[in-house]
Amino acid sequence: MLDLAYDLQQVFYGEDFALNLLRVLPGTSDVMFRGIIGIVDVEALEGRSMTATRTLQCAATVDLRVDDLLQALEPSIPQRITAGDKFKVLDVPQRINDGAEVEMLL
Repeated sequence: MLDLAYDLQQVFYGEDFALNLLRVLPGTSDVMFRGIIGIVDVEALEGRSMTATRTLQCAATVDLRVDDLLQALEPSIPQRITAGDKFKVLDVPQRINDGAEVEMLL
């Protein structure tokens, strides 16, 4: 039998791919969760310019919103992330994979 909560945390967001992240908001308790930080190319100036921007994919159970501040709790050498790096959620998280996960720009 499938256990989506277990599968997301142990299989898809396990130690092989995901990082421990901390959502830091003034006036609320910090929330630790696991997420996958990636990089996508974004077009600008009507396709005349390309830029790389970071994305975050995580389980939809994490309450993330625009302008939330995130902090990496561990390094990721391939992504050039060091422990303590900070990120800001730039866009509304979009539900993916039947709504079990969300993806957003950082």
